[in-house]
Amino acid sequence: MSANRSPAPELLWRARLRLASLSLLVMGTILYGAGFAMARLLLQERETFLRRELLTIAGTLHDSLKTSLPPLATASPALAAVLPGLCLVDQPCPPSNALIEHHAVSAADPARFQLRIFSSTGKLLARSPGANVSGPYRPTAMWEDLPLPSGQRLLSTAIHLHRAHGSSEQDWGTLQISRTLAPLDAEARRLWWLGHGVFAMAMAGMALASWWLAGQAMAPLLEAYRRQEQFSADVAHELRTPLASLLALLETERSRDNQTITIPDRRGSGAAALDRMLMQGQRLQRLIADLLLLASLERPANRIQLVVCNLAEITADVMEDFSEAAAEAEVILHSAIEIADADVLGVESELSRLLINLLSNALQHSPAGGRVKIKLRSRGREIYLSIRDSGPGIPLEAQQQIFERFHRLDSARSRQHGGTGLGLAIAQAIARRHGGVIGVHSTPGNGATFALRLCGVRRIP
Repeated sequence: MSANRSPAPELLWRARLRLASLSLLVMGTILYGAGFAMARLLLQERETFLRRELLTIAGTLHDSLKTSLPPLATASPALAAVLPGLCLVDQPCPPSNALIEHHAVSAADPARFQLRIFSSTGKLLARSPGANVSGPYRPTAMWEDLPLPSGQRLLSTAIHLHRAHGSSEQDWGTLQISRTLAPLDAEARRLWWLGHGVFAMAMAGMALASWWLAGQAMAPLLEAYRRQEQFSADVAHELRTPLASLLALLETERSRDNQTITIPDRRGSGAAALDRMLMQGQRLQRLIADLLLLASLERPANRIQLVVCNLAEITADVMEDFSEAAAEAEVILHSAIEIADADVLGVESELSRLLINLLSNALQHSPAGGRVKIKLRSRGREIYLSIRDSGPGIPLEAQQQIFERFHRLDSARSRQHGGTGLGLAIAQAIARRHGGVIGVHSTPGNGATFALRLCGVRRIP
């Protein structure tokens, strides 16, 4: 996270991203479904028009051929004379540019239509120029979609031919007329590319709109959070002065009570009450100080205040300060500082507070006779600092909650040690303020390891 990033909480930013993503997904699905349905309707309407055209041509040819069909359904010269340019089976097609006059002019175009005439037994008798000789024929099928070796498709239909015989009609054979679907397939490809191009541009626009709308929807929540933050800071600031005065009065009263000669029991009970009040007041004072610090950390950092700090020296100083506390807790402090020049850009006092909070948390959860190990190493420009304790560990479901404000795994232990429940939240806020992050890895019963990752600063020789 950048040091100049807005103080908005990361949770609200993730919520805004999730809201924008869901909105984009819903609108994109609706738009894609509507576009797909419109394209399918358009292509179906175009195919219906082609079917009607085939039926119209087939009916016209049937009416034209009914009176001129020869008596026998054979591949005879009489059949070839029915339609000018008709090719008899096993014979070459005559050089003719028109299949029939008037109605059949469009049907004679080999790039669009193909005609085939079958006997009543399904035997091919004649065909138009360019028509397939060995193609399939199923007289029971009203419509067929026939694939060609070239990859194109033919839409085919068949009608029964009837020969006029006096006042009656007799079944003679079958006329199959086919039309290429190449223009329809080309139109489908154009629609696919055009539709997806428009969809991609629309999605880009909707992504920006979704992000803006999500921001508008999250604005009241963000404003409420900021007001709550400001309220906490204001309350903490207003309470600090009267609390300091109250603690001063308690100190004075306790000193005066110790100097007053009264009954021993009454003097002891009064001093104990004052001690408890003073202890709770000091705990409240630390809580107010932590709230003010956390509020200040969540404001954008001023780059002028950031200087080059040696994390190795800060770690050594903090460990020296905690040596006495570790001895009293009977916990062994062990350090493994692999780099001497762990330079980072930041505020030294804040980095010290970060290490103090992590080390204090490790000592607090380590039993007597335990060990706390601090390790500092580098990988490229990144600097890693890890603190491992020998405590009871942290359950997996609680590892993401321990950095929240006032979250305690063991409330009794925290209050016994005077904790405010803000230590890890402050540490994480300092890490993010310096462009880093703190992660935790723990297995119940095997302690916990808190790892800090920061971007180092290269020294200029």
